Amino acid sequence: MRNMIPSSIEKAIVGDITATLNRIGIMYRIFSRAKDVRSLKRKIYSKSKYLEGVAKIQDLIGIRIVLYFPDDIELVHKVMSATYVERRKDASIDDLDDNTFKPVRYNLVYELPSQSFYELDCEYSHFVDSTFELQIRTVLSEGWHEVEHDLRYKFQDDWRQSSTESRKLNGVYASLETNEWTMIRILEEVAYKHYKQKNWEAMLRQKLRLRIQNFELGEDINQLFNSDIELAKKFFRVDREELISELYNKGFDYPLTLKNLVWFANAIFVRNETILGNTPEEFVEEYS
Repeated sequence: MRNMIPSSIEKAIVGDITATLNRIGIMYRIFSRAKDVRSLKRKIYSKSKYLEGVAKIQDLIGIRIVLYFPDDIELVHKVMSATYVERRKDASIDDLDDNTFKPVRYNLVYELPSQSFYELDCEYSHFVDSTFELQIRTVLSEGWHEVEHDLRYKFQDDWRQSSTESRKLNGVYASLETNEWTMIRILEEVAYKHYKQKNWEAMLRQKLRLRIQNFELGEDINQLFNSDIELAKKFFRVDREELISELYNKGFDYPLTLKNLVWFANAIFVRNETILGNTPEEFVEEYS
C-alpha cells in the first residue's frame, strides 16, 4: 500500500470520527493539525527523552474533540476506544482527589489505523511513533486551556515566582467546571418543567441534548403520551448515556429524528406495544 503524508491521514481520521459522533448525535466541535518539520524539530529538541530514544513523538497528528457537555467525556472516550486501538499506558488522564485543585487533562493516544502509514521525508522520521493524540475538552474549558497552554505551560519560568496567581488561574478553571455541571442541571430542570406541562417534544429536546435533525414526534406519539402519563414518564426516565451507548453499539444508521429516537428507545428500553405496533417492522427487527 502506498504511504500517505500525515496531513492526509489526519483528514481521514477526522472524517471517521466526525461520522461516528454524528451518527449518535453528540454535540461537539472538532479541530486537528499535523506538525510540520519545524514544529517537529522544536519538540524533539525540547526534551532529552526524545533525543535519547527513551520516548517517541506521539502527537505528530493531534485531534481535539470539544464537547458541549462534560458528561459526554467518558462516553466519547469509550466510543473512540471501540473504534481505535488505545495505548492506555500513554494516556494522560488526571484522576484528582477532593483536595487537589488543578485542571484535568484528558489526552489519549491511539495507534494509527492499520491502513495508514506515515511518509516522512525528513531526518527526524525515526523520532515519530505510529500514533495520533486525541484530546477531549469541553466548550467552556477550551478557551481556558488555550490561554493556559500558550502563556503558562509553554513559559513555566514566567510563573515560578507566582504560585498565588497560578492558583487563581486554576480557580478560573474550577469555576468553569462548576458552571458546566450547573448548565446540565438547568437543562434537566427545563426538561422536567416541560414534562409536567405535557410539552413532549420540548421535554425530549432538553433532556437528550443531542444534535437532532427533526424534532417532530408526530400526532400519534403526542396523543399517546397525553393519554398515558406513565408511559411518557418512562421515556423521560430513559438514561441518556445508556441510550447513546446503545445507538453506537447497535450501529444506528437511520436519520437522527426525535421520532426515530423514540422508536429506538422503545425497542431497546420501554417496549410499549402500541408504539411497537406503529414502528416500521424492519426497524423493530433490526434493533429489538
